[in-house]
Amino acid sequence: MIRNNYLLFIIIMSVASFISYTYYNPLPTNMLFELMLLVSLLLLAKKMHASAWLVVAGCFLYITYTFAIAYFHLVHLQDYLLAYKSFIYMMILAFFSGKCLFTKKQVLTLFNALLWIFLCKYIIWLVFSEIKRPGVFVENNFEIMTMLFISLAVWSLEKKLTTVQWVLLTLIIFMSGSRSGVVSYFAMIALLSIHSFNFKTFLKLFPIGMVGIGVIAVLVSRLSGGDVSAIDRVVFAQGFLFAIEDWGWLNFLFGSTPLTALPESVCDRLVFYESLFSAKDPSVCYSVILHSYIMRQVFDHGVFGLFIVFFIINHLMKISLVPSRARKCVLAILFLNGMSVSSINSVYAVVGLVVILTTFYPHRYAFEKTRLTLQRKAVLDSQ
Repeated sequence: MIRNNYLLFIIIMSVASFISYTYYNPLPTNMLFELMLLVSLLLLAKKMHASAWLVVAGCFLYITYTFAIAYFHLVHLQDYLLAYKSFIYMMILAFFSGKCLFTKKQVLTLFNALLWIFLCKYIIWLVFSEIKRPGVFVENNFEIMTMLFISLAVWSLEKKLTTVQWVLLTLIIFMSGSRSGVVSYFAMIALLSIHSFNFKTFLKLFPIGMVGIGVIAVLVSRLSGGDVSAIDRVVFAQGFLFAIEDWGWLNFLFGSTPLTALPESVCDRLVFYESLFSAKDPSVCYSVILHSYIMRQVFDHGVFGLFIVFFIINHLMKISLVPSRARKCVLAILFLNGMSVSSINSVYAVVGLVVILTTFYPHRYAFEKTRLTLQRKAVLDSQ
């Protein structure tokens, strides 16, 4: 039941987006995707890998510890959840790791359907909307990450994408105008295509180079006639550097005290993003206003905390027997997306990662068959 409903739910919400071209989707997609994950989780909380339980336990203890400190300092619950959501999402992903939910046919159907839905919506949006950043679920910085993850699940099944799939995916990525999207796409192509250096490598460099030129074109087009200092992410980075200028090595390693507010001068400079200010005090802002997950993670949890997050995600993919090159692509996409926006702190990353973790890859069939055989043998030997 989970298999069909999960995929059908994604498709239904994507089709619903065609109702409007002035806003992305008439449905509250963030909330609905999170609800979908929680409902699926209730049906999966059993037979987990032992190390997945360690991930759940570790994240739960860390959340309990940090929440206690935040509560003591009278931090608003919403502010806390925005800062620590990634650890909650990793607990959820741990329950999906090692499960085989989606068949090859189901994943291919989902991917092909989304390719055409995204392409059509993006084309119609660019024709009729005054806003030149098309979207299906939400701002495309987030949903492009979902599409890339689902494409990696397909690649892991086939060890390739068809020419039509590559063409459609490329069109979607570049029509999105998302800087993080095009850079992540370029990294994915490079990691999937270049795994050894020989004559074939040079043949692959031409299309990769063409994509690279497209990436540069998108980055330049987003400068809006200004220079690098006009990029909002540069402003966020300057605010981050100012906030940590007095840090010692312990701060760099483990971050600031849970829910430490940014300096007032940084908040004043970013007052335009008023919706990201504290839910309790509109004059206070936390790391979430920096947008970049990498900067937010380092500020709140330190370099060690950032490493732990990527280590856990890679470990969960290993439990699910995700191919090595696909794992590297996932980590690269999460990192590059996190340089700009929310990375694993976004439900759209989790939705795509669930597909990667739970797809029934051909090599998983042999593994599961061997495991079941050994279990039956153990039962017979004990009788």
